[in-house]
Amino acid sequence: MARSSLTEQLVDLRRGYTGENLSQAVPAVKTVLHALPDDRRERVVDALNGRADVRGLFLPDAPSDDQRTLECVVLQSATDASVHLQLRPPASMLRPAHVFHAVEPADTPRLHLAEHALGPLLYEMLPRHEDRWIAGVAGFRVERHPRSVEIRLLDLDASVVLSNVDEAAWQLGMNYVHNLLKGRDLPRTFIEGPLSPAEREHLAEFPRPTGLGSAVLRRYRLFTAAPWLRSLPQRDQWWLEWPQSLGVPKVADRLLHPVFGLPNAVETPSPSGGLGLTTGWHDLYLREVDPPDPAKEEALGAFDWPEGVTGWWEPPQRETVR
Repeated sequence: MARSSLTEQLVDLRRGYTGENLSQAVPAVKTVLHALPDDRRERVVDALNGRADVRGLFLPDAPSDDQRTLECVVLQSATDASVHLQLRPPASMLRPAHVFHAVEPADTPRLHLAEHALGPLLYEMLPRHEDRWIAGVAGFRVERHPRSVEIRLLDLDASVVLSNVDEAAWQLGMNYVHNLLKGRDLPRTFIEGPLSPAEREHLAEFPRPTGLGSAVLRRYRLFTAAPWLRSLPQRDQWWLEWPQSLGVPKVADRLLHPVFGLPNAVETPSPSGGLGLTTGWHDLYLREVDPPDPAKEEALGAFDWPEGVTGWWEPPQRETVR
């Protein structure tokens, strides 16, 4: 597949945001580029040189409010699930702990899971009754296909696909979920079917996040060089933090890039350190925290975690008496 110089530049840049391989990124870029008249192609070149702005053209935003909300929920659940990945034996705060390694940012995004990540993500998302409240994500349902899983929120017209999830991968992920629930002595029955009254009550009390979390999910590759990423959404405001490694100004510059940055975003003061970005309607705040101490890694990796802390816990092996 021949690639022009302009196509190569755009593909290489896009892959740095999404983690896509060439067979995914090249057609996506070419489809847009070939549909542009000559004057618009020149504007793309100007944007690459910092003299114009074509954000949203080669890395699209979610096409609807429903889709944006679903993707925000997925980002929050994925960053919560990273804690589980840190405890995978041997536990480590330095080993990368990210649920996704690549995102194909289409109208219905395809998310590519990192190794071992399906179980932790399902644990954070599958809804279940826990005492008098809803654990997991209210309204979350899955539709399984032979080699993928489609995830939805029942009250929204939106979906996201988890790629390369076959029967064996699904069972392995659910084994993690059941093992952790068993260790914590929590119910292992999940809510299925139509939206339940308890889920409706939960959503009325705890509205879902929205805003720029979706745009971050579509650019998740920017953060995978850090050991982990945490998120704190408050409706349409988001706080992202990671251990010192990437550099907040560098990430902010990437998110303001005139081709692949967040459409309409500009820098704004942050109320809690770091840097802020705003579109005028939605805000995103970025900050780095102290990095993990490498000197503690050996002790952390050797620690014998009790049952209920991690879904990878196994009963201690008893020595055979002869």
